[in-house]
Amino acid sequence: MDAGGFDADVAVVGYGPSGAIAASLLARAGVRTVVLEKDKDLYARARAVTVNDWTLRILQELDVAERAKQDMDVMPAVSWKTYRQKLVFRLVQKPDVLGHPTAMMIYQPKMEAVVREAASRYDDLDVRFGHSFTGVEQDRVGVTVCATDHRGRPYSLRVRYLVGADGGSSPVRESLGLSMVGTTRPRRWVVIDGEVLDPWPGSDELVFWSDPVRPVVDIPLAKGNHRWEIPLAPGETDADYDTEDKVWRRLRALGMDESRVRIKGYAFYSHHLRHLEGWRRDRVVLIGDAAHLMPPWAGQGMQSGIRDAHNVAWKLAAVCRGELDDAVLNTVEAERWPHVRLLTEMSVRLGMFIEADNRALVAVRNTVGPWARHLPFWNRVLQPSNATNRFTDGWVTGRPRRRNALGRMIPQPSVFDRQGREHLLDDLVGDGFVVLGAGVDPRDAMTADQVAAWTRLGARFRTVRVGFATTDGPEDVIDHTGVLTGWMRRHRAAVVVVRPDRFVAATDTTGLDVPAARSTATAVRRPEPAPALS
Repeated sequence: MDAGGFDADVAVVGYGPSGAIAASLLARAGVRTVVLEKDKDLYARARAVTVNDWTLRILQELDVAERAKQDMDVMPAVSWKTYRQKLVFRLVQKPDVLGHPTAMMIYQPKMEAVVREAASRYDDLDVRFGHSFTGVEQDRVGVTVCATDHRGRPYSLRVRYLVGADGGSSPVRESLGLSMVGTTRPRRWVVIDGEVLDPWPGSDELVFWSDPVRPVVDIPLAKGNHRWEIPLAPGETDADYDTEDKVWRRLRALGMDESRVRIKGYAFYSHHLRHLEGWRRDRVVLIGDAAHLMPPWAGQGMQSGIRDAHNVAWKLAAVCRGELDDAVLNTVEAERWPHVRLLTEMSVRLGMFIEADNRALVAVRNTVGPWARHLPFWNRVLQPSNATNRFTDGWVTGRPRRRNALGRMIPQPSVFDRQGREHLLDDLVGDGFVVLGAGVDPRDAMTADQVAAWTRLGARFRTVRVGFATTDGPEDVIDHTGVLTGWMRRHRAAVVVVRPDRFVAATDTTGLDVPAARSTATAVRRPEPAPALS
């Protein structure tokens, strides 16, 4: 223990994607972090199927994006087809503005293994596999976490804060006496994972087979892995598929056989639309599936948890270093829930295309879809983009509005340093806070007190030069594509203060003071989205 009687600064319960990202970011920032993970080994089944450019940007911060991408495949489009091969609808991926492909197919265990391997290099990270969380007690200055070790022996540890990243069943949430609100879809799905032995035409295309009786989601996971998601028919239960032979009946109906695919495993799922009202309870913050659950159609469940982790990690690091008041933790839900809700609604809309079983509705969809797919409107409402990666209530100076940069994620173009070497923007400016000035030293737009306040938060000050300008400034960024300065100009900002999670906290037109700490929770309350049509 340290002099204050703490075993660590932060405990993270759960070492899935959300927990691993949160723990890695905390330890990278020098925050002593202990992880309790009940499983002794990496969970072998793939669950999530895709990541987008925002998630890859977070992996980039941990120096693992390029390694992880070696085990991924780019996903150019998503198609809806009938069993007669009629193309009903297609979504084409949007251009990348965050420095990575906008969608890549993954095999989740491989991606998680890369993150965990990289995390093992942090001296401030203590991961305890086979250790189970059993309870929590809080007081004014800290948290006592009760657990059992890999032999079932009870013990406790003392930390300043606790992050619950322990999934949909969340023992942390349960120990706090909290419950999610929302609904669970009654339809059950069997999810079959396979290894491709002999590729077939179209095996590399993500297809939603649109059928009122037996719709199927046909997913090429990365590097020779494949998945089928098939709804159970009315009257069927999990017990109707209690052997691999019975599962094969469904795959054979799709034209598969043992010469093409080896079944690696299968499981049964129900789709949830549930969330927790109030992600923070004193010194405990819940993230990921412990705080919200959405249907899988938009491929955003795991990714939303990773973004929660990114949001909470930099704030906890600043709190533990004494740089910010812990009232900033009230903004985790305020900033993240509106985006989670937007993606949940997007998933519901996609679900209406995928699993509708009303024959009249399906007939209309299959008739209108081939025409409507050419309208750009659908790309906006059915898939996320950097324009939707924003919040309107959070840790910023001023009020985020439609035409200013507050609460928005900055793009990540390729830029040059003063020697003419090319970098992605984040790699050049580094971790933490950065203040960017378009063509000017940003300090010239700030008072001495403002410069000192941001410096105490570890901010660096960079001038962004346009085009191929020459410069003697060792900290200058050469925006040779004009993407970054063009983005700033569109949002009426010559100076932006960028947070560690790459969102804008302050601008010269909205105020350049450090945002004030919040003393009361600002969690946004929203009605639950309607479930997808059945």
